[in-house]
Amino acid sequence: MATESQQEGTVTQGVDVEKLKAFLEFAEANPDDVQFGLEAKGVYEGRAIHTKATTGPYTLGGQRIDRTAREYVHHLGGHREVEDAVGFVDPTDRQEVIELALAALSGCINAAVSMSAIAAGIELDELETRVRIAWDPFVFLHLEEITTEDGDPVDMFGDLEVDIEADGDGLGEDERSYLEESVGRSAVYNLVTLPHRCRPSVRRR
Repeated sequence: MATESQQEGTVTQGVDVEKLKAFLEFAEANPDDVQFGLEAKGVYEGRAIHTKATTGPYTLGGQRIDRTAREYVHHLGGHREVEDAVGFVDPTDRQEVIELALAALSGCINAAVSMSAIAAGIELDELETRVRIAWDPFVFLHLEEITTEDGDPVDMFGDLEVDIEADGDGLGEDERSYLEESVGRSAVYNLVTLPHRCRPSVRRR
């Protein structure tokens, strides 16, 4: 059931629906003003695998936005058991990078599904997304080449599993199917499931 605060006025799931509609009309009429440029930075911490990663500056509609309050920090590395096995001195336990990517994916899918629920007038009370993937570390460990004999990149991963649990009044089969389809509106899902051109470059400071 929707909470009392969700039922007041035009607010649902913490979003003012009338303001959202106005924004969508603006975006449709001014597409260049709602385009994003997103970035992140990873700084090596002098210990293999360990990185201090930060996000913060971004561009919106061509305007760069950079404020100290948006500098979110992630100290990335490996699982303690893995560090111990491969010979790290004083092994630690840190956020593992693939797990962080999966966490971002789960959040983005929740974002896409919840916003799609608003668009369709679906009352959504509960939403949980769980993502899983199997990883073969042989390429990372230099036990296998980066490319196959045909020059194709070696796929390190198994199939991506996405399981979503949702609940709300009137959430029938049609609504369930609609929300399932709305996963395709997730930006991170698009990022990790579709090919995007990339040419990494290394330069000396």
